[in-house]
Amino acid sequence: MRRASLLLLLVLALPAWAQDKAPPLVRYRVGNAADAKRSPKGPALILMGGGADVDAAFRWWRPYISGGDVVVLRTSGSDGYNDYLLNTIGGCDSVETLLVTSRALANDPRVAKSLAGAEAIFLAGGDQATYLRYWRGTAVSKALAAAWSRRAVIGGTSAGLAVLGEFVFSASKGTVRSPLALADPYGPRVQLAPKLIPIPLLKGVITDTHFGKRQRLGRLGVFLARLKADRTCAAPLGIGVDERTALVVGPDGRGAVLGRGAVTIVRLRRLGTCQAKRPLSGARFEVAKLRAGHTILLPSGAHSLPTQAYRVRAGKLTPVRD
Repeated sequence: MRRASLLLLLVLALPAWAQDKAPPLVRYRVGNAADAKRSPKGPALILMGGGADVDAAFRWWRPYISGGDVVVLRTSGSDGYNDYLLNTIGGCDSVETLLVTSRALANDPRVAKSLAGAEAIFLAGGDQATYLRYWRGTAVSKALAAAWSRRAVIGGTSAGLAVLGEFVFSASKGTVRSPLALADPYGPRVQLAPKLIPIPLLKGVITDTHFGKRQRLGRLGVFLARLKADRTCAAPLGIGVDERTALVVGPDGRGAVLGRGAVTIVRLRRLGTCQAKRPLSGARFEVAKLRAGHTILLPSGAHSLPTQAYRVRAGKLTPVRD
């Protein structure tokens, strides 16, 4: 009887013990183990669209990070950035990759310590839904905000870029293609979420990635229409970044395009009809494509390039011909 009672107590106690046990933190580090203790010269941004990384963008950050430490955040994958950033790009003292795969890990003091000592933090590609689910409202999001305040560089590619704007396509129910979003702006896959961290240079901005290759102009337009229709933002700005392309932004908000593709700037000029279970209709957008060497001022989105007008009729996005 005593054995049975003891076994029962152990079984009942096991879930609580397992819950209290700290989850394993997967981390990879190359370079010097000690904190370099440098003073970054930002704050600055790298907004990368996915696909192959833009070497020029990482070379651009070297004077801003002052030879300091780099931390790469992700929820999947491995240490692919470590040797690349330390040895191929150079200009840093160490690179550490952290797999922060739960809210418990996002509040782990070991993660907070690494982020507090970083002169640059880069959010790798992956699944932005997990970034929001695991990191928002945790010590990680606070550490990212603190990094910006102490003039560090913050960057991201693909999913890592998708969570940097003031507004975020969460992908919590999977991705959505432009035709489906235009057919129903309130469809179950059109899930918008508030920011992960406050970045003043991205106030009023929602970003999108893999932009040209995956033909995402229509869905970014829908995101803008939703933000306006829901009175979330009076004048939202969309920034879509192509693969192998980056927008790098200095402390004064001046951004420059690097890489092979374009950075597409989208403004909503007329809302039209934006309702659930009905195609977006009557909306008008103003679109500009910035390529290597072109510049923009954030968060206003001011630039000197010509724009193309687009309109939406019954869920179909078409350019307006003069």
